[in-house]
Amino acid sequence: MNIALGPDEVADAARTAMGTYYGFTGSTERMVGGLLTTSHRVRDAVAAYADLGADEVVLYCWATDVVQVDRMADLVF
Repeated sequence: MNIALGPDEVADAARTAMGTYYGFTGSTERMVGGLLTTSHRVRDAVAAYADLGADEVVLYCWATDVVQVDRMADLVF
């Protein structure tokens, strides 16, 4: 799952980076639209995958600030 946790500036920068990365695919809007930017949305998405039987989920962080590590650690279920 693509994530960037924090203030709006963090999410906006992540969306810009994703747009650049996925620009050649023709599905940029869909990919950027799926960016999870709150702990609530990440937890809901992980729960949905668990309901489908997944026992592992990869969180790909698009934010560049090192505080993301702490924010993701706070998501431990």
